[in-house]
Amino acid sequence: MSEVYLATSDAGASVVVKLLGERQARDPAMREHLRAEAELGRAPMHPNIVRVLDFHGDDADPFVVLEHVDGVDLWRLQRALHQTQRRMEAPLACHVVRELLAGIQFVHTLPSEHGSGLVHRDVSPSNVFLSREGEVKLGDFGIAVSPRQSMPPPGASGAPAAPGLSGRSGHPTPATGSVSVRVNRGKVGYMAPEHLLGMSSDHRTDLFSAGVVLAEVLMGRPLFATLQATELGALLQLRERTVEGLTEVLGDHPGSLVSVVLRALARSAAERFQSADEFRAALAPHASSPTEARPLLSALVNWARGAVRPSSSGLEAVDPRASAPPKVTLEPAGDKTRPVPDAFFEVLDSAGAVRGRYTWARLVELALADQLGHNDPLRAPDGRVITAADLPELVPVLPQRTAPTSEVAGGVADWADSLSTSSFLHALARLVFADESGMLVAEAAPARKEVYLARGRPTHLGSNLAGDGLGRFLVEQGHLNSGELDMALAMAPRSGGDLARAIVDLGLMEQSAIDRVAERFARERMLDLFRWHRGTLRFFRGVEAPSTAMPVNLDAFEILRSGALLLEDPQRHFESLLDRRVGIATTVRGLHRLGLGPVGHDLLAHADGMHTVTRLAARVTHERRVPQTEVLRELYFLLEVGALELRV
Repeated sequence: MSEVYLATSDAGASVVVKLLGERQARDPAMREHLRAEAELGRAPMHPNIVRVLDFHGDDADPFVVLEHVDGVDLWRLQRALHQTQRRMEAPLACHVVRELLAGIQFVHTLPSEHGSGLVHRDVSPSNVFLSREGEVKLGDFGIAVSPRQSMPPPGASGAPAAPGLSGRSGHPTPATGSVSVRVNRGKVGYMAPEHLLGMSSDHRTDLFSAGVVLAEVLMGRPLFATLQATELGALLQLRERTVEGLTEVLGDHPGSLVSVVLRALARSAAERFQSADEFRAALAPHASSPTEARPLLSALVNWARGAVRPSSSGLEAVDPRASAPPKVTLEPAGDKTRPVPDAFFEVLDSAGAVRGRYTWARLVELALADQLGHNDPLRAPDGRVITAADLPELVPVLPQRTAPTSEVAGGVADWADSLSTSSFLHALARLVFADESGMLVAEAAPARKEVYLARGRPTHLGSNLAGDGLGRFLVEQGHLNSGELDMALAMAPRSGGDLARAIVDLGLMEQSAIDRVAERFARERMLDLFRWHRGTLRFFRGVEAPSTAMPVNLDAFEILRSGALLLEDPQRHFESLLDRRVGIATTVRGLHRLGLGPVGHDLLAHADGMHTVTRLAARVTHERRVPQTEVLRELYFLLEVGALELRV
């Protein structure tokens, strides 16, 4: 929806500026979402709500100014705990959720133009902000609505015939046959069943979401981690199976606390807690007092920020973004600790000079782009000089090189050619028609791209260009913002080096959506190679794709045809070839797979070795009554794929 900046007010205080992007600023609905969020600024302040300080809605670039909660969100804290195989203690977890519920209760009783109360609709760990002082605040009200606004229109499909959410079978009645996250808004993993189904919903949907948050902080992992399906039945069945299994998963917690979790996650809204205050009261016996909890939460927040945590030998500096937390022991100094710098990794050259300074996410991106090898030296945040392979979480995304692949640097190839004398179209067609398997490398310093084939079919792509990856393409196309990409890159090593899987695991995109984008991305990156006019081509037979290469699902003959269409000026291409005679190539085979049209068949029929390019093009142009440019483009295609040849 927006870009978010840390800023300094005229009074010198840190604030957050939420600014609509250029495209969103032109969308009246997006402007209204921002205005609705700003309306909270008129409400009395509440300690568990992120305050709205200012709003400029009539500007060309509308923005809202928010309180800066100096700390981390609950998602980041949970991630940091998970990375170190820890989880929040139950009393502290219950305290955090009770504070969250206090903010939710306040929101649910706010007056609005449609009556009393608002439904947040996006209660999730990334919207629960934890301050360095141990405060808990609910934020991001961009999609909040009144309960009346969330009701489907009268007579709409799925509107309940009677109070409650159950159809004849006792299950929620769907409004449609599939769920649309863009319509229903929110994060699928935290949506209540009625919200998923697009049915009438009220404040109890927020209580379901808070129940998911509670279950996750108690377990130390996502509740619906495998929730990727788009079929409503599958979504709801998965929820049922997962919730039913919670009793066993939470077996080390008191039965009364498990009962609270199960009630919060009841499929029917009528069986859940009916207010946030009721939910808070049920958690009270299991929660630490605020006096005890706030210092503990403060320590965890500072640790997750990369500050300090207690250790047996003093205070140990930790940054969870780093795969191996730097072991820097600091002397205790009362309530004060030494400042710890941000976690940057410096990539060094062989002489020890700094090539670049990168965050963890950028370091992962370098590895995915094949610009960082196992033995490349790094200076870690604690000053140690190590190799990239010394970071266990980085290893899955480092280039995996087999013995034949490593020969690329030495130039040993089964055949090689220059792009000044042989086009990429010609080289790829040669491999496709021969049903070759191996790696085709195109290099034009500093760029290198690799196409992996299996029996003539392109199966994977590789590139050493940092901006040539799927992540950057998703940002360019507006599917992710740069912050979300950084988050996914940081998680990619834990997803087996698969960036797409990390994006899905984080709930940033659905699997089906990312598959469609990835297919378009792969096709465009493949077509880029047909535009290369300089550099070298080398083929290494039998080399298999490494795990870091991007899988592609391309029709070899369709991509050859599309590549030929990229010839910008057919007339100019044939200027020096007009008097050359055109004949059938002696080794031609498999022409039936090219899907030729009438123009192509006529060119093959009249290419008798006597017609020159000029005469052949003129004859087919006249007989088919098509533009000569179209005929020349088809002639170019047939020559490059080896169906025709030019003779002296």
